[in-house]
Amino acid sequence: IATLAVTLLFQTLPEVAAGRAAECYAAPPVIAFEFARTANQASALFGPGDCRAMTITAMDAIDRLDMAAYIPAYTLFAVFGALFAARGARPRLALLAILAAITALVADYVETNALLAITADLDRATDAMTGRASTAAWIKFFALGAHGLLVAAVCFRTAPRRWIVGGALVLPMLGVIAAATDPDARAGLMTLGMTLGWLTLMAFAAKESVWGVKASGT
Repeated sequence: IATLAVTLLFQTLPEVAAGRAAECYAAPPVIAFEFARTANQASALFGPGDCRAMTITAMDAIDRLDMAAYIPAYTLFAVFGALFAARGARPRLALLAILAAITALVADYVETNALLAITADLDRATDAMTGRASTAAWIKFFALGAHGLLVAAVCFRTAPRRWIVGGALVLPMLGVIAAATDPDARAGLMTLGMTLGWLTLMAFAAKESVWGVKASGT
């Protein structure tokens, strides 16, 4: 719930709302900034004039909230999701899923610190800085995809088997792979895969915490 709440909070940040009201963007180019491989690519995302400053301010606000709340929230969700799926069984798979989540956490902090360093003086940013951020971002997303696959394996192999949850948790890695083939055109598929996988896990965890686990599994 905390993860979902912070996700919604990103769009209501005053800095983000100000840029939207000024018609600088429909939404800040968060994913595109993460994947920018060169300083020129990153700089072009922020536009000219007043919008440039407003977009930088919005991006910084998002990144600071990311570090303060979102990264810890989704990491805890990923850890407890693995424990929920395992319920004491498949400890190796559950441990590997937790390690994947921790890998994503470390990579995300490296990435976000690099992004804040870039926006601190965007005109002097270097390709080395954007390359560091982009590499960390891909490590993060592939680690989260791996987490999904590992938790899916737990769901498929632990009685009662949770076929729906397991199937949904394959989607994050499929989305990451699709995005890797064409980040500009397919990054949305990665976001969709993560969203569907995690919302399904959240829904079934909430259901089973209230009504318990059916013997046949889901």
